[in-house]
Parts: sequence; C-alpha cells; structure tokens
Amino acid sequence: MNARVTSIRFSPNMRAEVLGVAEGLTSILRQQQGFSGLQVMTDPRSGEGIIISLWEKAADVRTIEASPSYIGQMSMMSSFLYEPLVPRTYEVSVQA
Repeated sequence: MNARVTSIRFSPNMRAEVLGVAEGLTSILRQQQGFSGLQVMTDPRSGEGIIISLWEKAADVRTIEASPSYIGQMSMMSSFLYEPLVPRTYEVSVQA
C-alpha cells in the first residue's frame, strides 16, 4: 500500500472551494486502478490541510498523475492555494 500525501495552505474563506475541488477529485480517483481511499483534512481557522490518497502500488500513483482529468482537478485546486503542491509518496508501513 502507498500513500500520496500533499500539504495545502489556502485562505480560510476559500475552504468551500478547496473542498469542492477535492470532492470532484474523489469521483476521478474512484475510477482508477489501485485506488483505495482519499482523505482531505483541513483546519478551517488556519487554512491548512492535508490530502492523503491511498494506492495499492506506487505505479498506480504515477498512472493517475499523468491523467488529464487528474491534472485538471489539481490545477483547479492550485488556483486556491498559497503555495505550489508538492506531493510525496510513502509506503504504508502500519495500517490498523
């Protein structure tokens, strides 16, 4: 199992827009091979959050990141953020 983790920072008054794009991303990810789940966590006061997507294999992550629909959703998300997206992939070592 692999986790794709991305930290985000946004204006607190843009939280609804960020979550709307994340919900759109969910429908795209559900159609992808190896997708196991998505969590988007935000702090509405500070405008900070974390996006975690779970994948069966690292190759599945690379495949979705080349998808035009994924790139479009992440570009939309980037338009609401203070900093560029810098996702990292981790191997899930313990899962309960």
